Amino acid sequence: MKRLLIAGVDEAGRGPLAGPVFAAAVILDPWRPIRGLRDSKILSA
Repeated sequence: MKRLLIAGVDEAGRGPLAGPVFAAAVILDPWRPIRGLRDSKILSA
C-alpha cells in the first residue's frame, strides 16, 4: 500500500544576500496528532 507523504516547509532569514537562511521540512503522521501543535500563520477570510 502506497502512502502519500506531504512535507511542511518553512524558512527564516532575509535571503542569501543579507545573511544566512535557515530552512526546515517536517513530515507528520496525520493519524497521530500532536497535542498542543498549532499553526501560527492561520489564514482568515
